[in-house]
Amino acid sequence: MSSLPLAEIRRRFFEGETLPDNSVPGPILHSWRRCLGLGLSSARLRLPDKLDDASLGSRQQENADWLQLARPAIDALFDSVVDDGHVVIVADRHGVILDQMGHPAFLDRAERVALLPGMDWREDVRGTNAIGTALVLGGPVRVRGSEHYLERNRQLSCTAGAIVSPQGELLGVVDVSGLPRKLGDAQQQQVQAAVRHIEQRLFDEQAATLFELRFALDAATLTTPRCGRLGFDDDGVLRAANRAALSALGLDWPALGHGRFAALAGQSLEHWLSRHGIDVASLRHGGQLYSARLLPPTPRQAAPAAAADPAARTARQPDSKVGRHDAGALPDGLLQRGQRLLEADIPVLILGETGVGKERFVQALHTASSRAGAPLVAVNCAAIPEGLIEAELFGYEEGAFTGARKQGAKGRLREADGGILFLDEIGDMPASLQARLLRVLQERLVVPLGGGIGQKVDVRIVAATHRNLEHEVAAGRFRADLYYRLGHYPLRLPPLRERGDVAQIAANLLAQHGGARRGVTLSAALADFIRRYPWPGNLRQLDNLLKTLLALVDDDTELGIAHLPDTLREQQPVAAGSASGGQLAALLQQHGGNASAAARALGISRSTFYRRLRQG
Repeated sequence: MSSLPLAEIRRRFFEGETLPDNSVPGPILHSWRRCLGLGLSSARLRLPDKLDDASLGSRQQENADWLQLARPAIDALFDSVVDDGHVVIVADRHGVILDQMGHPAFLDRAERVALLPGMDWREDVRGTNAIGTALVLGGPVRVRGSEHYLERNRQLSCTAGAIVSPQGELLGVVDVSGLPRKLGDAQQQQVQAAVRHIEQRLFDEQAATLFELRFALDAATLTTPRCGRLGFDDDGVLRAANRAALSALGLDWPALGHGRFAALAGQSLEHWLSRHGIDVASLRHGGQLYSARLLPPTPRQAAPAAAADPAARTARQPDSKVGRHDAGALPDGLLQRGQRLLEADIPVLILGETGVGKERFVQALHTASSRAGAPLVAVNCAAIPEGLIEAELFGYEEGAFTGARKQGAKGRLREADGGILFLDEIGDMPASLQARLLRVLQERLVVPLGGGIGQKVDVRIVAATHRNLEHEVAAGRFRADLYYRLGHYPLRLPPLRERGDVAQIAANLLAQHGGARRGVTLSAALADFIRRYPWPGNLRQLDNLLKTLLALVDDDTELGIAHLPDTLREQQPVAAGSASGGQLAALLQQHGGNASAAARALGISRSTFYRRLRQG
């Protein structure tokens, strides 16, 4: 790159002078030229107004299908970047921001530059920016500080990735934005990993109806988002693909509808399956030898008869694999108590800090219950805009509101009929909706928006929150009658720092994510770090860290302190024997003034901790 300051490069560009080679990244320079060709001013643009709530709600509803599949990856991305002061933004294929969540300190700055839901960030509207330019490129891009075309946006750095369907349709963008000095390669990799996981889930949705060919240079990666995936119909015609497959084969999206399995593999679908079944076999293409597996369509199956038969609805013993990362870490009998409540049709209320694993616990409950063959339907009450959550829960009839689908929608309560409805972050449910939910719990009758006939539902309720609901009731933000209806016997999930040997939990998680199969292990130094670090993000933070480290290292790697991201390595926890008074005070502050938790992080008693703190 050129040694010239970016301000000088910008001056030369806008005055029409020739720029030195490699003075700015190619995608940025090409974007500047596009914007200049459109007649955009870098100093002042007339920007469109923010969408009103109804129009924004319609946009969100139009994108609801892929947003629902993308939510786990977006939430994980948020968890991994929020502590660094960044925001996560989701926009549709037209560049309109649908959702935004992030660190309060940066949200104010984002608001000043209109980085808000309902605002249009297309490149031809706001010049070079990560959201709009990613849409133009159909791929990843990073725009730092003054690389933004508009002068007013130079206080931002943004990295974004475009989300593409298995048919090559551009769906939207995931973006992380923050201060220029804080946003770097790590966030870019995290965004790209999130996009890969979203596109993998989109492909998974369609794979059940297609013959799916997975291929990779290494057979061990055939189950990861990095493998090539192609979907063929019954006639062997290519109908779906991921970007890894197209790149490896030198194809592009127009190949869909034209490419054929026989031309790729040198044999028909039937011949491949008769020879190899679903076992891993060799695939040669363009002189390259791949490991490949062909999976036939898997028709959706009805719930097992035993689950549908009331006489057979006896609780199953928890599967030995369920929650194995928590072996010996959760209080004895917690899962069994939750299971007994569920089978008795008593609402299960789960309490715990953000990131303690409430979702995992609910999945374990579902697997261990007599309703394991029925749906587990999750609703995040904090993630759905207030104007949409009622329609999301109760469904709606055709024409119930502007932007409603012609055929209406069932709603999550009716989707969960016969199974379990999980209301995550119930403490954030709007007050106007709490009364309707209470009626459903009492009457088990769901009436969709727009009227229509009420439908009886057989649904078990599991709710979770990080909030203190008793305080919320006292403050008037949560209905007392709903709290007492849900809170017969609240179950508290302890934070990670209270779960015994955190390094052993980390080792179990690592194995669960394929670390043992790949020969990836924890060094003694990293295990010690894990034991002493306070884990403010709890189990989710630890899990995300291990997934990220696995994605970045080769097989047979011993993970050490050097593999940690700089932001975490700089927070190296204090060793008990060498801690100064200032370090102990800082550790106490990290744990919110909880001396017991700070002492546990050091592996010493609370009295010893206080004594050393007094000694300075």
